[in-house]
Amino acid sequence: MGLGNRKVQVLMSTYNGEKYLAGQLDSLLTQEWEDLELLIRDDGSSDGTQGILEDYHRRYQNIQLFFGENMGVARSFFVLLAHSDADYVAFCDQDDVWEPTKIAESVRALESEQGPALYCSNTLLVDEHLNPCGIGRTKTPRIGFGNAVVENICTGCTMVINRELASQVKGRIPKEALMHDWWIYLVACYLGGVRYDPTPRIRYRQHSGNVVGESNGMLGRLRHKAAYVRKNRGKLRRQLAEFSSLYQGDPQKDQLVQDILDAERWPKRLKMAKDSRIFRQDALDGMVMRLLFLIGWMP
Repeated sequence: MGLGNRKVQVLMSTYNGEKYLAGQLDSLLTQEWEDLELLIRDDGSSDGTQGILEDYHRRYQNIQLFFGENMGVARSFFVLLAHSDADYVAFCDQDDVWEPTKIAESVRALESEQGPALYCSNTLLVDEHLNPCGIGRTKTPRIGFGNAVVENICTGCTMVINRELASQVKGRIPKEALMHDWWIYLVACYLGGVRYDPTPRIRYRQHSGNVVGESNGMLGRLRHKAAYVRKNRGKLRRQLAEFSSLYQGDPQKDQLVQDILDAERWPKRLKMAKDSRIFRQDALDGMVMRLLFLIGWMP
């Protein structure tokens, strides 16, 4: 089967996204890829989103629609993944714009991978009117399981996974995943490979209410991180506990997960705070993470 004959399905979960939805759909439908399907699930919208989806569904045969009650973005994407059957599966937000070659570049990168594999790319940050305002990442991230257990570096709307990885995730849908993209990054690092593309392949829309880059100085960044920890305390532990129950077989990686789960009491907290196996991309994030382990406040 030639590269251009591979089937790709794009998964999109929508919720009250009428403002930018048409622009995103148009960018998907004009991808330079022949065998492309859109699987879209609306997560209980109360605005005009469902009407827009139904209009596109009437006009395009390669769109499948699913409607359901609100369950949150992560669970909604896992429901869509359960319906997928393509060679490659992409994840998509409702308010961005994809470059025309986004799918082609993703598949090309994954074709060289053996076994379960994940592709993700950099992003071009744009404002509400698609005016560029920066690059998502200025440095290529360091990828590895030691990162995935404490941080997600794969922006979900850039992710594409091959059939092998999709089947693995479909067979063990989690209940405690912080987000679908983080969970898939974790599984990919455990079972297979991750390909990061430093070239932006999507225009990643930043709404006026977003905090982009946490650029309010060191104190502002620390306050933001403290608020995040308070909001999500205990969730990372639950995610890793469930991951440990679903994925076993790599002794070194299994031990790392178990060591993190055991780091509730002294002196194991101190050991994990100094552990070189775990790492985050940003130096300040890494310091905060190790402090949280030290004081027993693992997120």
